[in-house]
Amino acid sequence: MNLLDIRTQFVRTTGRYDLVVDTSAWVDNGANFYINAGIKYLDRLNTVKKSLARSFPQIVSGDWYALIQNCRAIKEVWASDVDGIRWKLEKKDFNILRTAYNELPSQLDGGSPLYYSPVQTLRKDPETAGVMTVDYFYNTETTENVDHFTYNALVFMPPADATYRLEVIGLFDTPELVNDTDENYWSVSEPMVLIMAASRSLEISYRNTQGAKDWERSINDELNGIAFDAVEEDIAEVDQMEG
Repeated sequence: MNLLDIRTQFVRTTGRYDLVVDTSAWVDNGANFYINAGIKYLDRLNTVKKSLARSFPQIVSGDWYALIQNCRAIKEVWASDVDGIRWKLEKKDFNILRTAYNELPSQLDGGSPLYYSPVQTLRKDPETAGVMTVDYFYNTETTENVDHFTYNALVFMPPADATYRLEVIGLFDTPELVNDTDENYWSVSEPMVLIMAASRSLEISYRNTQGAKDWERSINDELNGIAFDAVEEDIAEVDQMEG
């Protein structure tokens, strides 16, 4: 189902026909807000197979960080070079990594990235609209011309001495539904669960605690079934290779 389909059924389920302009074109008049709030709730409520995604940023010589959009949590980082050799980077505590490499990245010897750490925060106080601070070394500030709101980032060391491809595995937000034809995992694979989550968001706006809890119980029952499917897949065959 696309956004229009979800919105239509959500309004019919809740009886809130004021959340669309009319019942012929079903143009949004507030329903989309609750639908997208439901998506956010589902993303954070439980980890399902589609919660994981991979991003493949390319880094070039001199780079020492990478920005990842819509990534809620970085789980693993791999790198590969032009020869097709691939290796896993070792995760380090952010402050330990900065202590070990305590000079300006531009003054460090480059090499193949070996270690990484998620950046603790990309928010700087006071904030500057449209500017994100990655790090600050005395009077040398490293910035990007984007807002920090939807970004995560990782620092890797040593700085790259050539062109590499990173593979960042993590938990990523499901895309919001904006246009009527938009689809995402929840709207296509689990449309009823999405409508239930949107209905829960609506109950919260009423300050109806019991109504919200009733929806939560139903949502959890559905998500448990999805989780059982993932467990079955994990245990289906031995996943250890003999060496």
